[in-house]
Amino acid sequence: MPFDFTHPHWLWLLPVTAGATWWLGVRSDALLAGWRRRLSTALRLLLVCGVVLALAGFRWRHPVEGMNTFFLLDRSDSLAATTQESARDQANRWAAEAKRVDKAGFLVFGSEAALESEATSGGATEKIQAVVPGDRTDIASAIRLATAAFPESGQKRLVLLSDGHENLGDARQALAQARRQGATLDVLPLGGSRGSDLSVRKIVLPATVKRGSPFEARVHITSDAARRAKVRLLRNDRLLGEQEVALEAGKNLFTFPQRLEETGFHGYEVTVEAEGDTVPQNNRATGFTSVRGTPRLLLVSSSPEQDRNLVDALRPEYEVRVLPANAFPSTLAEIQDHDAVILGNVGAGVLGPDRMRLLESAVRDFGVGLLCIGGDDSFTAGAYRGTPLETALPVSMDLSSKKVLPAGALVLVMHGMEFANGNQISREIGLAALNSLGPRDELGVVLWDGTDRWLLDLAPVGDRAAASKAIAGMNQGDLPAFDGLMTLARDGLRKSTANLKHILVFSDGDPAAPADALMESIVDSKITVSTVMIGAHVAPRTMIRMAEAGRGRFHEVRSSAELPQIFIKETAVILKSAIDETPFVPRVVSATEPLRGLDGAFPVLRGHVVTEPKARAEVPLVTPSGDPLLAHWQHGLGRTAAFTSDARSRWAQDWLGWGSYKRFWMQATGWVLRRVDTAEFQAEASTDRGEGRLTVDAVDSDGAYRNFLELTATAVSPTGRRTEVRLEQRGPGHYEAAFPAGEVGAYLIGLAERRDGRIVAMQSLGTTVNTSPEFENHGANRPVLESLAQLGGGRILDPAKDNPFLLDRVRTRRPVDLWEVLLKWIVLLLVADIGLRRIEIDRDEWGRWLGRLKRFGKGAEVESQAGASEESLRTLLGKRDAVRASAPQAPAAESSRVERPADIRPTVPAPPIPVTEPQPPLPSAPASEPPGNAAGGMDRLLEAKRRARK
Repeated sequence: MPFDFTHPHWLWLLPVTAGATWWLGVRSDALLAGWRRRLSTALRLLLVCGVVLALAGFRWRHPVEGMNTFFLLDRSDSLAATTQESARDQANRWAAEAKRVDKAGFLVFGSEAALESEATSGGATEKIQAVVPGDRTDIASAIRLATAAFPESGQKRLVLLSDGHENLGDARQALAQARRQGATLDVLPLGGSRGSDLSVRKIVLPATVKRGSPFEARVHITSDAARRAKVRLLRNDRLLGEQEVALEAGKNLFTFPQRLEETGFHGYEVTVEAEGDTVPQNNRATGFTSVRGTPRLLLVSSSPEQDRNLVDALRPEYEVRVLPANAFPSTLAEIQDHDAVILGNVGAGVLGPDRMRLLESAVRDFGVGLLCIGGDDSFTAGAYRGTPLETALPVSMDLSSKKVLPAGALVLVMHGMEFANGNQISREIGLAALNSLGPRDELGVVLWDGTDRWLLDLAPVGDRAAASKAIAGMNQGDLPAFDGLMTLARDGLRKSTANLKHILVFSDGDPAAPADALMESIVDSKITVSTVMIGAHVAPRTMIRMAEAGRGRFHEVRSSAELPQIFIKETAVILKSAIDETPFVPRVVSATEPLRGLDGAFPVLRGHVVTEPKARAEVPLVTPSGDPLLAHWQHGLGRTAAFTSDARSRWAQDWLGWGSYKRFWMQATGWVLRRVDTAEFQAEASTDRGEGRLTVDAVDSDGAYRNFLELTATAVSPTGRRTEVRLEQRGPGHYEAAFPAGEVGAYLIGLAERRDGRIVAMQSLGTTVNTSPEFENHGANRPVLESLAQLGGGRILDPAKDNPFLLDRVRTRRPVDLWEVLLKWIVLLLVADIGLRRIEIDRDEWGRWLGRLKRFGKGAEVESQAGASEESLRTLLGKRDAVRASAPQAPAAESSRVERPADIRPTVPAPPIPVTEPQPPLPSAPASEPPGNAAGGMDRLLEAKRRARK
């Protein structure tokens, strides 16, 4: 049908309204003539039909020629670059053969989809500009995006150029939705044999083992053909040995007996080498296991040598692993393997945001304890404010109530950063500075945007709303020279009463260097200067000299990812005002577990970092001013404690010889140790097609199934993303859950048993995604591609003879809404009906109207003839006047003057006009023609005019 309706449910009104309109027309007692009544009823029937059709969304389906085709190009890692380019070339050849009414568009996909070009006439692409991750193949996302990008009218066709190795999403579900919108799918299979290939599928290890108990490391290897290969096994990055093995075509399993005597975390890695292997990316797999025994502590110290006394105090009872701050573990699996982590005067800038997030997750999700010991680079002075570390600790770095605390002042010198998104990163830096400083600290921002000026005047942070708005709109330019901005920063800091004053310069290093005299005056004003060189394209001499002259530090940044850590370090410079080095004797406020048995007087401490306790924290030890010295609380599954002085000779020199020094630190450390009992579940985790699966078999000591348990799990991805899942019971003592696992790396899972809302047992396990599944297969997956083509109403294309623009072409129709046209006709019909009923015109009146119309038509013709006659008359009169001017004229008496007929007026007696003075005689009028001659000539002219009008 060429017509349809968008809201057909309104059509039921049509018979009702039409019938009612006809009935009213028949039953109406209006005094109308019969023909007028019938005509009015017909008009009203047309009117109500138009209203109902407009409500129903009446549309005309306009025939449309042309085909819209989207080429879906697979850019995943399973296809070689040459194959990807060949697919693009083939799509371009097809597009070149399309008709003028056809449109072609290009879309690329991997683990994500991106639109390369919209559907246009003569569409072709010489180079793919869109970049998508290639570690997965998500055909479904490509189908959904292309379906949404189709033009509204025209035939819709999808052409999939892929190997069909889908490992993310559900293409069939997406294709079913596309079919409902009128799209079809054709397929061109891609990919060929890569040659001989082998891959390590996985290494299987038990999550935990008992100390000294034997176990096996099982290695699964697949190979395309029988061959010899060399297998290497490493543990904790040390080679355990290598072995030459004979691989059969298909799957191969090798076992390596193992025994571990050392407690703790142990990482395994297996690699395979063979001649002729074409894909080395899939020749490696990793796994891990842990051995439980003596509680293990991880001490991360800014100076391990200075913390030797603390290590000696803990070692008899605990196994202590000591690392420098810059060697903090970079994986959650390694962190959670310890029962507690101790930070000894470690600044947030040394750890960095990523490691702090991992540490906070280990405490919250896996029950690892955390003891943070102070120093001049910790807590408030170490820029903990606003970091994940502050979230985990029982003390806050927001010192809004410390009215007498000395303040610091920081001025940011901002230069336009000449790398991608540089100014946006500058804004983020400014906002980070604003959020990291205390309310009494001062912040100012200077920049050049044509003139040197203050974007944010140096003032206490206080309310951050207005300052945040100003920084968010910052848009600095390419600074020509440093002198102007450095002078502004110096003058502003000179007026400040802050104890610590610091200038932080962000630049690419190309502005002119400041004068030596200016730098000397800055240092004389007790102001320090640090420089951060970003995206450098010149030598760093200027930035280095500024930092050296300003007694600060120079940082060269090649990637914007390095900025957060550097910025935290530099912000901490002005936070040193939070250090109070007034000697004091600790005061006991409450006797909690860490202080059990320590009833005597505590020795003097010579300093601490000022903090504030959080609402739920317990604070057994405080300073004389009320600042927390020792605070502890529960954070998620783990416990954390904060000691705001140090354990070294700087502030705790009187404690080193104290008889209870060892007992104090043993009890403080013992309080934060992991307390959740280890669950004895038979748990296993695996990953497949971007999804992780956790299975648990719960059996008690008598071998009976444990049913109806409340089991939950927290899965943490390699990048720290958390997913909480609840396990469902699928059989006797058998529980399962799934979680997303699309990233390559190790996934750590915290399995917990809950009872009455409280965790009673916990077990840690993990799994790894060793390599992208793109390297597990090669060649076209024809069964999948054929099923997609069949479901999509298309076919497998043969490039030699098939062109998707020429196959199965059908004429489509584009719906055109008619409600606007109907509305106009409704208005016209309404006016006509009203006029027909309200205005009555008899036959004589119709005759007069018709006569007027006729005369109006003739009048135009007569008027045109009259115009021509008047033109002729004007010519004749002109000739007459010329003759009169040339003829001799005789004088005539005044009384014999004869007026022209045009001047003749009716004679009206005029009132007498009084004359006061004698008037001079009027000049005599020239003689005129005899009246008879004049009148006769005028009559002849008027007669000629009348004849012309006839």
